[in-house]
Amino acid sequence: MTRRLSGASRPLRRRTVLGGLGALAGTAMLGRRAAAAPVTIRYATGGGIGTNEMQTIVFLDYLEKNVLQHYGKEYTVDMTFTRGTPEGATLLAAGRTDMAILAFSTFATTMLKGAVPNGLTILTDDYQDGRPGYASNSYYVLKDSPIQKVEDLKGKKIAINAFGAAVDLTLRVVLKKHGLDPRRDVEIVEIAFPNIASAIRERRVDCGVMIIPFAPPEVAKGDLRELFAGRDAFGAHCVLFQVVTNDFLAAHRDAVRAFLDDYVRALHWYYDKANRAKAIELIADFTKTPKDILESYALTERDYYRDLNGCVAPQLVQVPIDAMQREGFIPQTVDVSKSFDPSLLPFPCKA
Repeated sequence: MTRRLSGASRPLRRRTVLGGLGALAGTAMLGRRAAAAPVTIRYATGGGIGTNEMQTIVFLDYLEKNVLQHYGKEYTVDMTFTRGTPEGATLLAAGRTDMAILAFSTFATTMLKGAVPNGLTILTDDYQDGRPGYASNSYYVLKDSPIQKVEDLKGKKIAINAFGAAVDLTLRVVLKKHGLDPRRDVEIVEIAFPNIASAIRERRVDCGVMIIPFAPPEVAKGDLRELFAGRDAFGAHCVLFQVVTNDFLAAHRDAVRAFLDDYVRALHWYYDKANRAKAIELIADFTKTPKDILESYALTERDYYRDLNGCVAPQLVQVPIDAMQREGFIPQTVDVSKSFDPSLLPFPCKA
């Protein structure tokens, strides 16, 4: 199922510039705005909200009015919320969306199948996993569960959000590393992210993955225990990133550049300590997460790592895709360096 922002939560088609934020370097590159109506960018999320997928909190009313400079002029966003990145990839392939959040796994399979005519370009990271000192997507069991190590999962039921998603590939790689066959030795089931913790507690599954923002309030209850995490599968890697179809990019390059300028501008605003109280208020209202829980991790080192200028090294996407090929999940790897265009970002990325 997909759902779209509606009513009071739907992004407004206007904005007021926040004078104190300052202009980002990429603004001057946008050139004079055409007199035509703003380009509508059809955008598919990847199953998360809040700091798990920053674009879901970039286009809130407050940001549009006070932070973003190009929204409503160069572009607007029509956002579709999906259960996972495989659904977003399907929408891209069907020509029903122009930009999306994809996991490395869905990007690889989509490109190998040639599912999106003329391919995709990777624009920015969304978050990176396996960075020392930062949060990692983790698989949990009950605290009193007899499951003490990965090998103990044999014969057990494990919950993920969607087959083919990044956390699915993480699970399968870790299982194989510990001598288990993901197809024969365990039962893998799909459960939406918000419902996985209750499924573990009700013993409908023995183990399940939890991501931010769902993990912190559930783990804080004290009855769940981490069994393994994304870092155990791939080390440092980029889990989710934003992509655009090459056809849309060719037709609307200035609109994509304006989108990215606003996106990076919003990242800087959210991570500015001077804005923290307002940022927590906005995220709490949107995600319905208590402020004290958000204060404990959001936009800190206890959150995911992300580059505030949107940059991501191709190698951080290449590592898990190469692992997919080694483990037999895809017939061949994908050279992701051919799908990057860092010139679209407002600040230069380090080589």
